[in-house]
Parts: sequence; C-alpha cells; structure tokens
Amino acid sequence: MTALLLVLALFSAAVPAWGRERLRLAVAPVEREGYVPAGVSAAVQSALERELAASDRFDLVERERLEDVLQEISFQQAGVTEPGATAELGRQLNVDLLVFASVARLGADYGLRLRVVDVESARVMRAEEAVLGRLDTTVRATSRRVARGLAAAALALRPVEMISLPAGAFTMGSSAGLGDEAPPHRVTVAAFALDRTEVSRAAYNAWLSGRGESPQSTADLDLPVTLVSWTDAFEYCRSQGKRLPTEAEWEYAARGSAGRTYPWGEARPDAARARFGSTGPAPVDDPLSGATPEGIYHLAGNAAEWVADWWNPAYYRSSPEENPGGPAVGDYRAVRGGGWSEPADALRSTARAYHNHLKGAGHIGFRCARSGPAP
Repeated sequence: MTALLLVLALFSAAVPAWGRERLRLAVAPVEREGYVPAGVSAAVQSALERELAASDRFDLVERERLEDVLQEISFQQAGVTEPGATAELGRQLNVDLLVFASVARLGADYGLRLRVVDVESARVMRAEEAVLGRLDTTVRATSRRVARGLAAAALALRPVEMISLPAGAFTMGSSAGLGDEAPPHRVTVAAFALDRTEVSRAAYNAWLSGRGESPQSTADLDLPVTLVSWTDAFEYCRSQGKRLPTEAEWEYAARGSAGRTYPWGEARPDAARARFGSTGPAPVDDPLSGATPEGIYHLAGNAAEWVADWWNPAYYRSSPEENPGGPAVGDYRAVRGGGWSEPADALRSTARAYHNHLKGAGHIGFRCARSGPAP
C-alpha cells in the first residue's frame, strides 16, 4: 500500500528537568493510492494536524520544513525500515521517532494504516489500522481519534530517561520510625541507574499488547500503572533490559548520602511536593516540586513502588554492609515510597511496607533500575 505519508516526528525537546517534556512533531503532505479524492487527503491531514497541535504532548513542526527535508533527501517510503534511510531523515529533522501512515480504498470506504518507526534501530514501535469511512465527517472524526491515540501513547513510544547514581555509602533505616526500620546501619551500594519516572499506564499497556494480552484501562494513560503484581513488574523490567531496584538502591536514591528524610529534603510533605492522603495520582512525568536533587520524580507518594527484595521486619539486624539484596526467601515483597492514598508518614524515605507478590494493589506501581551508569 503506497502512502498517505504521515510523518510524526517526536523527540525529547531541550526542556528543563523540572517540567513535563513536550515532543516535537510534523505532519507531511498526504499521498493517495488509487482513486482517493484530494478532498479526503486534505481532510485527513487537517484533522490530524489540528488534533495533534491541540495536545499538550506536542509542538507541531511547520509542514513546509518537513516538505523541504523530504525533497532534499528524496526520501522514499519503501525505505522506511532501512536504517540508512530512517537515520538520514531523522538526522535532518533532529528526531527520534517517525510515524508513517498509509491510506487506500477499502470498497466504498477509505482505510488508514499507521507505523511508528524508531530512527536509531529502524524498528516499528507501533502499528495501527483504522477504517475512515467515506463521509467527510467520519473521515475527520476517525483521523482525530487516531491522533488522540498517538498522543496518549507518547509515553510508551519514547525511551524512559534513566538517572545515573554513583557508588556511595549512606545510613539505611531509622531509629525514629517503626520497628522494621531499625537498626540504622551503614550501607554501600555500587553505581546504578534508576528510571526518572514511574512506569506509566501507556508503557505498561504497550507491553501487554506485545504479549498478546488485553490492556488495562485506556483512560489517563500518563498516570502510574497500578494493580500490577510483583511478578509482572519483574517481567516488565526484564523485557526492557532492566530490573527492579533493590531496597537499598531505592532508599539510597531517595535519601542520598546526606540521609534526607524525604526525597526533596526535610520539609514535611504537602500537595505541591507529592500526591498523598487520597488526593489521587499525578502524571508520571509531572514532577511537582518533590523530585530528588538528581531529578528523580515521585519517590514519595503518587504510587508506592515494588522493589526487588523479599520483606523481613528483622532483616536490618543482619543485613550485609555492601550491596544488600534482601532476605533469601519470604512471604511478601517489599514496597517503598508510600502511595497517593496513604498518609504523610508513609512518604518518609526510610518507611517500609510489604504486599503479596502475586497480587497487585491500587496504590502500588513500580519503576526499573539497571546496574552501572545510565546508557
């Protein structure tokens, strides 16, 4: 099928670490296969551009700029999965992802097919097909719906940024908290990297779809995914070439070598810093003002987070000093950070919780880690 060529170019714009990132995108001139009236292609392009421009996820690149680049390099859609072709187009546009769409006659109707291609690997990240219908109103409405789907999937399509944390030592635990936080003890951890954000519903749904499973709720895809068992969280991270952080790594990221009471410092939690006390979760890429000095979001509140360790309330009495990995066995897995429905005290960086690893919970999500520095 030759193209209605829609190029949706998304890249991590140069924005401050403390704001939600907007992705840059461009919609190319529409091409038609067979007898597709020019009015149909114009309606599709107009609807896509209007919907994507209205999204708070994107900045729309001028159509003229994309046309110039396509003409300059004589880009052919047939080479969309050729690394050289996508790399050249991506370099010229300074983008990470390209989305191509095709339109054709389907009997009395028109059909649309979308492909999101990663520039670096030339791998198709997402594919979608839709029947546009034949009336102008249905063509426009379906095009807008497809564009909204792409906007909602933005978090799943872009790589999750990881924050590198150097090897270091800190005091783990507290004598001022509950019994399972004691005794305070000195711990050294090797260098590792931690996801800046919690895993979103969009990213988790994309993983489920790749396994042939039905997605979770398709509403509010930028919120942290919850109702995920420890086992599935473990498998998700492994599929990304990552793992769950150890309890020691998680606490080191939250406390730092200085031993912060909360990820942001010593000030008590409030609505500007964290989501807690039944206020409902925030989007994973909305840092509020409670990020760590290194820029890691929502280590306190929003969703509580699975970590790798089995939970044992007495483990700190015998924990090794270097890179502790938790008890060898247990009945529950450890959970850290406190969730959006929990009280302020659960947000302390030393606070510990636990849950049945075979079951998810409405307030528990997760993020992934990797040994060594961020790639």
